[in-house]
Amino acid sequence: MIKFFRNIRQKLLAADKTANYFKYAIGEVVLVVVGILLALQINTWNDNRKYANDKIEFLNGIKNELKLDLKFADNLIIRYQKQLSYFNMVDTTYHLHDLDIVPLADSSDVLDYRKLMEKPLSFKAYNATYQSFMAYGSTKIIRNKELLISLQSYYTRIHELNSSLYGTIEKVESELNWNRAYEKKYKPYKTIKDLNDKQFIAELNYFFDSIHSYLALLFYVKDKSNELIDQIDKELNNKH
Repeated sequence: MIKFFRNIRQKLLAADKTANYFKYAIGEVVLVVVGILLALQINTWNDNRKYANDKIEFLNGIKNELKLDLKFADNLIIRYQKQLSYFNMVDTTYHLHDLDIVPLADSSDVLDYRKLMEKPLSFKAYNATYQSFMAYGSTKIIRNKELLISLQSYYTRIHELNSSLYGTIEKVESELNWNRAYEKKYKPYKTIKDLNDKQFIAELNYFFDSIHSYLALLFYVKDKSNELIDQIDKELNNKH
């Protein structure tokens, strides 16, 4: 009988040990799971903090490049308006299409072939930060779809318009310089009044019309750059 009770006692002790083991094992599993979840939460928090810092850095970089676009566009606008104003002196019938006539430093009657046939400059957006931003994964750090679409539209549209409009200018300028190589080299017309070659003036009209069209792109750059800078400022001030 005593042996019987001893066996029962041993079995109970073994069962108790097994129960304690399972409790210990479950506790270990719970600790591991909690540790993993905590580590994931910390990683998520670190990633969010990194993305927030990257967002500030990228947007400030793009904003600074947009300001450079504004400055570049302004300089080109002044340059082209001066050329158009000078051509208006050569051909007073040329309509500037509501552009202000820019006061010229040299308004003498001497014909300046350089101003008439100067090779134009192309606008190119400063986009190094934007390219890095897109390669990095823009949607990771900015969830503002409106801003993302505006940025993509700006850089795509600028590239397309510049390729088309400046391509036209280059073609017309090349034809003008080819057709008027003699005038460019020997400068037979000494004063503005001497230039009475209607064909030459017509070719110049065509050239300056293409420049006039290109100005529309530059004013577009100014408008869209200012709009994007405002959007970026709002996004940077948004704490959510």
